[in-house]
Amino acid sequence: MASPVAATAAPEPTSKFAAIDGLKLHYLDWGGDPAQGTIVLVHGGSANVHWWDLTAPLLTAGGRVLALDFRGHGHSQWASPPVYGPLGYIKDVEGFLRLIGTPVTLVAHSMGGAVAMWVTAMHPELLQSLVVVDSRGGPPPFWRKLQWRWRHRAKARPRPELPSAQDIIRRFRLHPEGTNLSNEALAELGLKSAIQLPNSKWAFCFDPQTRGWRDSGKVKLPSVRKIAVPTLILRGAQSSLLSARRARWLRRKIKGSVLEEIPRAYHHVPLDNPDDTAAAILEFIRSVRAGRSSRE
Repeated sequence: MASPVAATAAPEPTSKFAAIDGLKLHYLDWGGDPAQGTIVLVHGGSANVHWWDLTAPLLTAGGRVLALDFRGHGHSQWASPPVYGPLGYIKDVEGFLRLIGTPVTLVAHSMGGAVAMWVTAMHPELLQSLVVVDSRGGPPPFWRKLQWRWRHRAKARPRPELPSAQDIIRRFRLHPEGTNLSNEALAELGLKSAIQLPNSKWAFCFDPQTRGWRDSGKVKLPSVRKIAVPTLILRGAQSSLLSARRARWLRRKIKGSVLEEIPRAYHHVPLDNPDDTAAAILEFIRSVRAGRSSRE
């Protein structure tokens, strides 16, 4: 089946849009040979496609690489009414995979990893394989929720507008904190995560309503036990969000899955150690395509 999402072979990513569930969703096309297969990258909460900028070009050795912005994130359209959380994000990923038209390798980080696991359990026919990067497979632990109470409060406020790009850089933070990125690389990521408004002020590229990600509709979410495609679980060796114990729990629950730790990486694994992250993903993809990733 020919893909309605046009293929490119550009060495730098091409910014594109796709109409999904009545919304205009943004994605980056990093090129690569679609004849080898397609790799779809999905970011975490309050993040965007640029969390993959260091890893994506390394993955083109395994096929065509696309990185998707969830609704309300990056340059994707905001939902109105604000349907976010599992109900909206599952539609984003499912719709994008259906547009591609052939089974993909879905690689997803953090919150995106939870969404990817639900999509995989519900629609295994859309995937060749799944890679979950430092994701618990559900909401964060209670102690982390308490630390992030400000996020829930922030959803009721308008998006802050800042006077300058330097103010964006000063305000930008990774959550949870902990990274191997240099200050220069963090500043670059912060600017890529913001836009200059028509009034000349600056703002971050996300809808504050995404903060209440479980408040906008009910959907029955499947157990990770229902995942029935080859699955790789990656954990940042220094992650404070996905414990080694929780990662082992996921490996037991997802039959036949493989667990690897990425050294020199906190929670934001694709930013902290792109070389080892890409190498682990490519080796897994090759094993799946060669039929060596048999499920128990």
